[in-house]
Amino acid sequence: MALNYEPHILRLSDDILLQIMSFLKLEDILTVAQVCSRLEKISKDRTLWKEADLRPRFLTHAELEDAVKCFHRGTKVLASTGSVKLLSGKVQENTECLSPALFELVTQFTDLETLILEEHFINASILTYKCFPSTLKHLSMENCKLINVPVKESYFFNMATQTSHLESLNLNGCLWFEDHSMMAISKCPKLRILRLRGCVKVGTCAAYIFLSARFGFENIEVLDLRETAISDAEVRAFKSKPKLKRMYIDGRVHRKQDSDEIDRVTDRGINTPEEYAPHLEVLTLTNTEVSDVTLRHLARNMPNLQLIDVRGSKVTEPGVIRLKTEFPLLRVVCDFPEWTVDSSLISPNWWIDRDFIFQDDVKRHPSSVSTSRDATAEPPRHERIEIIDVGPGMVRLRRIIDRPVFPLPVPPEVVPEPASRQPPQLQSPRPEDQELPRSPESLRSSSSGSSSPSQLDNTHNPKDPSV
Repeated sequence: MALNYEPHILRLSDDILLQIMSFLKLEDILTVAQVCSRLEKISKDRTLWKEADLRPRFLTHAELEDAVKCFHRGTKVLASTGSVKLLSGKVQENTECLSPALFELVTQFTDLETLILEEHFINASILTYKCFPSTLKHLSMENCKLINVPVKESYFFNMATQTSHLESLNLNGCLWFEDHSMMAISKCPKLRILRLRGCVKVGTCAAYIFLSARFGFENIEVLDLRETAISDAEVRAFKSKPKLKRMYIDGRVHRKQDSDEIDRVTDRGINTPEEYAPHLEVLTLTNTEVSDVTLRHLARNMPNLQLIDVRGSKVTEPGVIRLKTEFPLLRVVCDFPEWTVDSSLISPNWWIDRDFIFQDDVKRHPSSVSTSRDATAEPPRHERIEIIDVGPGMVRLRRIIDRPVFPLPVPPEVVPEPASRQPPQLQSPRPEDQELPRSPESLRSSSSGSSSPSQLDNTHNPKDPSV
């Protein structure tokens, strides 16, 4: 039987059209909504906006406001991409900044728990942290660019009060983030995950990190400090946290700066006597200056370690073989293909880079990779923290590094040579040096292996009554 009408998508019922839209991405749903008023009405159904992931399409501020109007109390996730990369090198100033009005709509219509802002321009003097929803549990500001960042206080000031339920914070690639903001973040009572990869200013002022690690981050479990400027002192401060399970360190920033004055991540940051990390499961030490000494320390002080990544470090193949022999179940990612673990056995939740970048900008001396100690090697530097009283209830920390003192070279002993070398002349012995003829008794004693005449004179006979 032939059809007497032309098939058309609008001839379908609303339920079928809604089912079709459920398989589309939100960016495609926004495009379909522009066709007609009927599809626009269907696109605003509550079931389509439980997770509002608008990436990777860039939406203007007006388009974002239209999308937020479709939100409801069941919307728990909002993800958006800005124009940082899109306008990179094209304009000098920002053109699309997030406004407080947008987040007022978000707070009005939703109980948002996850907010993902990627590559957005943010004017810190207009959109403060107080504008973010107080119901947030997960916040990501990866690769965002902030302008007009306050100098006297952190952008995250009073963060623990504003978002008291925050569990994870992602600030990867935020070049504006500095150490003093760690103090505000460390006070969040439920924070478990902190990602600071690519924040090159982290580690420039170690005193803030010491205080934040000492008095905060009580529930931290995952800490990503790759491509930052941290050194041994900061690693020791965070390694002692009791609930820390995964820690990621990469010395790529130090490798790009060829200077002996830079504090790097070495064995001293991990191999600390009487310091244990019993809960640590994943440890990444790529592009650092750690050696086989660290591997021997891990066997004693980290019993629950499941994976370690030492690519680009000073770890040698015999050190890896010794570690695999003692702990065959430990997964090791190293520069030696025969002993590295298969990538299929690595869990994706462990955040191990598949495409590894090795930074070898720093020239390594032969003595640095040798296992034996050289007598002329550089003595280790000693670090200590000095507490200076500034005022009542106020102290200031200062890190003091005792520079190594090299021993002065000992000049070789100079032996003067004679002016002219002549063959030695034979001299006749003097009369007093000539040997006197021995008596028959002394000859008999010497032939029998007894003592010399001088020793016989000093030997007393015990039966002699004159003794």
